[in-house]
Amino acid sequence: MSQFNRRTVSAGVRLGFEVLGFICAWYCTLYLRVILNPVLAKHLQVAELIAVAPPVSSILALWLPARLSLQNARSTPALGGSYSILRVLESAALATGLVIVVTFFRRQFGADLSRSFVLLFMPVSLVVMLIMQYIGVLILATAGDRLGSPERVAIVGYGEEARRVAQRVIHAEEPAVLAGMILPENSTPYEAWEGAPILGTTARLAEVINRTDLDRIIIIQSSITEREVDACGTISRRMGVVLSRCLPLPEVGVRVDFSRSFGVPLIDSRAVQFAHRQEVIKRCFDIVATVVLLAVMCPVMLIFAILIKLTSKGPLFYCAPRVGRGGRYFSFLKFRSMCTDRMSRREVAARNEKNGKLFKIKNDPRVTPLGRFMRNYSIDELPQLLNVLRGDMSLIGPRPLPVEDLDPDGQSQEFATWSEQRSRVLPGITGLWQIKGRSDLSFEDMIKLDLDYIRNWSLELDLHILLVTPLVVLSGKGAY
Repeated sequence: MSQFNRRTVSAGVRLGFEVLGFICAWYCTLYLRVILNPVLAKHLQVAELIAVAPPVSSILALWLPARLSLQNARSTPALGGSYSILRVLESAALATGLVIVVTFFRRQFGADLSRSFVLLFMPVSLVVMLIMQYIGVLILATAGDRLGSPERVAIVGYGEEARRVAQRVIHAEEPAVLAGMILPENSTPYEAWEGAPILGTTARLAEVINRTDLDRIIIIQSSITEREVDACGTISRRMGVVLSRCLPLPEVGVRVDFSRSFGVPLIDSRAVQFAHRQEVIKRCFDIVATVVLLAVMCPVMLIFAILIKLTSKGPLFYCAPRVGRGGRYFSFLKFRSMCTDRMSRREVAARNEKNGKLFKIKNDPRVTPLGRFMRNYSIDELPQLLNVLRGDMSLIGPRPLPVEDLDPDGQSQEFATWSEQRSRVLPGITGLWQIKGRSDLSFEDMIKLDLDYIRNWSLELDLHILLVTPLVVLSGKGAY
C-alpha cells in the first residue's frame, strides 16, 4: 500500500472514531442531564429528552461536512497519527455551535432544556472525543504495518552523508524499508552498507523503480549533478514515485524550518529554543492537563501514600534538588521508593550500569518492594504534577538530572552543547526518552532525543507523547 493510501486509511480510522465520539457525547449528555435532575428545576427522563431533542443524525449530517471542510483546508497532517488537542477542541466547538443553531430553530426543545443541554454538551463532547481519539490512536498503533506494506525507499548518492541518511531511514519510526542505494551514473561500484544493496545507477532509474517497486527516492544533493537531479525528477513524476532532496543534516542544537518570505521559499536555520508564543501555549497546556490528571489520579496517589507509610519507615516524599531551566536548582518531588536507613548513592556508585550523566542500577538494593512496583509503573513520579503547577517543570520535556550529575553551574563542560540547549526549556515528567526505551537507552540516545524534542517541539508532539506514555508505563519495559 502506498504512503498516500496508508495515510488515507489512518485518517479515515481517526475520523471514524471522532464521529463515534460525537454520537457517544450526544447520548452521554442526555443521560447526564437526567442524572442532574435533582439540582435542576425541570425533571425529565431519557425518553422525554430523546423525543424533544433534535435527532443526532440531523446534527451529524451538518457537522461531518463542516468537519471535513476544515480538515481539507489544513495542509499540515497530525503528527504520529495523533490528533492535536486543539483539533479535537475545534470539533467539539463546531458541534456545540451546530447544536445551538439547530435547537434555536427547533421550538419544541424548550428554552430551559436547550440551555442546560448546550452547557453540558460542550465539555462532554470534548472529553468523549478525546477519549475516542485516544482509543483510535491505540488501535492504529496496534495495527501497525497491517494498514499496508511499509514504504520502500532508496537513497540516491554515496559517501558518509548517504550512509547517515540510510541509517536514519532504517531506524525511523515511520513504516519504511530501505530497499538499497542508487549510485550516480558512470560511478565506480561501492560496497553494500548494513543490508542496503546497490540497486543500480541513475542512468537506469526507471528500470530500478520497476524492479524494486520503490515508493520514494531520497537524493543526496552533494552526490549527483543538477542534470541528474532533473532527470530523476522527470522519471519519478512519470512513474508516481516521491522524489525527496535531502538537505545536509543539521548540527546538534540547530533547528531547521521551512518558510516563505519575500515571495521566496526559504530554509531557516536557527538555534534550538522555544519562542515566547510557544512557551505560553505550552504553559497553558500544562496547567489544564495537570489539573485534569490530578483530579483523575488523586485516589491512586492517596492509596499509595497510605501504603508507603504502612510498609516502610521514613517520609512520604523524596525531595531532592534537581537541575531545572537555566541551570537553576529546584526541589524535585517523588513518592519515596527507597529505605532511608540503607547505603547512600556514593556507596553503590561502583554498581552504576550507565555512562555519561546517567546513574541507573537495575536491581538497586536500596529500593523497597513497594518502591520497585511503583518504579515499574512510574507511580512514584505522580507528585511531580505539583512541580508542574508550581512552574518548576512541564508535563513533557527533558528529564531533570540530579545536581551531582552536572557541574555546580547546572551545566556540563564535557557535554556543553547538550546541557546548554536542554537548560533553555523546563524539564518534564515524560518525554521522547521515556516513550522510546526509558532506562534501557544509552546516554548518547538520551542526548539525541532531548535535542530532537527541543528542535521539533509542537503541541501535537506533546499530545502524542502524552498519549503514548500510558502504554509505555503499563508495559513496565525499561523501568528501574
